[in-house]
Amino acid sequence: MDQYLIYLRKSRQDRDLELQTGVFDTLQRHRDTLMALAKSYGYRIACVFEEVVSGDTIAERPEMQKLLSAVETGKYAGVLVMEVPRLARGNTRDQGTVAETFQYSGTKIITPDKIYDPSNESDEEYFEFGLFMSRREYKAINRRLQRGRMASLNEGKYIAGTPPYGYRKIKITRQKGYTLEIIPEQAEVVREIFSLYTVGDPCRDGTLKPIGSYGIANQLNARSIPSPGGVKWSAASVRDILKNPTYAGYVRWAYRPERKQMVDGSVVVSHPVSHDNQMQKGLHPAIITQAAWKAARSAMLDRSHAPVPGSGQISNPLAGILYCSACGRSLVQLPQGSHGMPMLLCPTPKCPSVGSRLDVIEAALLDGLQDWLDGYRVSMPKDNLLQPGGQSALRDAERSLTKATANLAALKKQKGSLCDLLEQGIYTQDIYLERSHNLDARVLDAEKRIRSLSGHLTSLHRAELAGGNLIPQIQNVLDVYGVLETSSQKNALLKSVLDHVIYSKTVGGKWKESDLKLFIYPKITPFSDEL
Repeated sequence: MDQYLIYLRKSRQDRDLELQTGVFDTLQRHRDTLMALAKSYGYRIACVFEEVVSGDTIAERPEMQKLLSAVETGKYAGVLVMEVPRLARGNTRDQGTVAETFQYSGTKIITPDKIYDPSNESDEEYFEFGLFMSRREYKAINRRLQRGRMASLNEGKYIAGTPPYGYRKIKITRQKGYTLEIIPEQAEVVREIFSLYTVGDPCRDGTLKPIGSYGIANQLNARSIPSPGGVKWSAASVRDILKNPTYAGYVRWAYRPERKQMVDGSVVVSHPVSHDNQMQKGLHPAIITQAAWKAARSAMLDRSHAPVPGSGQISNPLAGILYCSACGRSLVQLPQGSHGMPMLLCPTPKCPSVGSRLDVIEAALLDGLQDWLDGYRVSMPKDNLLQPGGQSALRDAERSLTKATANLAALKKQKGSLCDLLEQGIYTQDIYLERSHNLDARVLDAEKRIRSLSGHLTSLHRAELAGGNLIPQIQNVLDVYGVLETSSQKNALLKSVLDHVIYSKTVGGKWKESDLKLFIYPKITPFSDEL
């Protein structure tokens, strides 16, 4: 007798409905429906695969992986599922994997509405079209979720998951969304951390001496105060608190965004720190004052130093400045490379970044600073961006960005109308696909233009902030860097003008023959004037 399988998975709508009502279990309801369907057809169920984790790709869904492995054997006549989108809403590769697995094994897909036979050409096309439409629906839902998050962020609501130390996450009364509530005993620890770092601890002579993050961690551990993770405090956990604008009454988003990269044929996910994260004034109460926040930021910039073990001297002038574009870690120096010159490389095992000689990177960095300086002087009006010419450039860029955003919204509205026309029978499937592909291309072009205009506008604002202060500082770096004798002097000089530099190189060889790129971030504070 033929055997069949059942696959159960919740959709986002199911999870949201359960949270709102709390009166039923979606998976149990679907299990009962499919078991009743199997009984009516006389199917013998061999196994039920129940997905209890959330994931948009096959790699993130272990039960789906087990199901596909079972289907590949060809031992089962069919798989019962509530609807086709429950099988795959991932990317094109995932959809192709699902479609081919069922097709080559000759396994049917049974839903309460229809039975899909992979040996039937029309069923195969209908199934593939269903996967295609489910992916489009997933993207549309994801876009709405992102827009909702950004709208909540702009309203000052807390949209992240785990709240920072010192706060608990609470539902806003008679509104959608969440905010933060202070935990008094933890808030006192936060205030003490900022006070020790900026004001200091009393000495025997009555003076106050500021304490670094390492010393603060030792003090908290000596008093057996639990850290945010419930373990001992570390210098890193103290610095995370000192860097978090939430304590000054702000909310931020995309501080450590998910970044995916192909490494040896597999997708590697990392969460590097983003220096362009979004920040808004929050609805929650601040634990520290704006003055304390500004003092901590200023002290952190003043005390920044290259990571040197013990009392050793800095041998790498780019220590604490140069970071890998692939994994976000700081590049380290090897004593000697080709031609007897020191080498810099990423310390992460199997990182796709390729190392370079120190002198090559130094030359590229100085050339980049010179190009930036030349470009700034050429693009800057007679005096600076604060003059009428500069304000005109800003207004033109803002108007262009507004028009591009409106154009993108119109294109997305057209895409929504296409689905209605298909459902109403006005468009055939072929016409729908043709026009949908055309609109997708136009949407991609519009999104690319918005990113370009946003980058241009950001550059103009940064140039406005830089004013006339950064130009002489960078010129000074170019003038004296080559005559400095020690790496420590060079490191301090670079840190006076640079926040950080992102290093990218995946192809070996000499500088001009490789794909070496340096993304330079001048030291301009990313916070608003209120902070």
